Amino acid sequence: MGYIRNAVLIHAPLEDVFRLTNNVRTWPELFTEYASSEVIEEDEKRVLFRLTTKPDEVGMQWSWLATRWTDAERKSTRSERDPASGPFAQMVIHWWYDSIGANDTVMTWEQEFTLKPTAPFTEDLVTDHLNSQTKIQQQVIKERIEQICGSCEQVPYRGIIVGKYEPGSEEKIAEAFARSDAHELPRKLGVKSRHVWVQGEVYVHFIEGQTSLPTVLGEYAQEPLFKEVKAELDQYVSLIYPDLPPHAKQIYEWRAGVSA
Repeated sequence: MGYIRNAVLIHAPLEDVFRLTNNVRTWPELFTEYASSEVIEEDEKRVLFRLTTKPDEVGMQWSWLATRWTDAERKSTRSERDPASGPFAQMVIHWWYDSIGANDTVMTWEQEFTLKPTAPFTEDLVTDHLNSQTKIQQQVIKERIEQICGSCEQVPYRGIIVGKYEPGSEEKIAEAFARSDAHELPRKLGVKSRHVWVQGEVYVHFIEGQTSLPTVLGEYAQEPLFKEVKAELDQYVSLIYPDLPPHAKQIYEWRAGVSA
């Protein structure tokens, strides 16, 4: 059995590193080796997805199915490739994350594999290749995560949703958000703060985070808890202009102590 283990220190908070590296939809932007990542099935703790590599130096692309299980409490994951395609009879990958202070995270990858008898490579060659590529990709991810988190600390995303609500439903609206915010979902979406106001029949939902509202609505709309909370809120809140995008457009900003 082949085995490798590599770790990298990322100068970013654990929650941010865990969230950003575990959204498999964005892996083509996070890694340099993947052309696409297609989510096929997904629930709170498991995702089935297809990865396709970019063409190599001779134009060859590899594609395979993988299942990934997430332990949000331990901040770890376990993945298995479907052996139906590719040279591996088995490939199991463990990721885990450990914080070093408030703003540093050690991300460790452990890979165990066995090759099919028909594989055109030796175990030693595959081990050397995986070890080399893992170090490259971890360094790329480190740099990209640090850039993302550094930029987000300076200019976090802020968005507002404006709608009409049913007076008397304030408590039910608050309970729906509280249930969602007690879950891992807001951290996964990069939400840093949420404020909900009502006045008369007007509902205002202000969000501050690391992921824009259009991205959240486009990429996370099928999350089970997201769908559940949205369905509940839709009973009490409706958009004032349903034919327009669900998020308001910012046209002016001023902050004390910040020069133009």
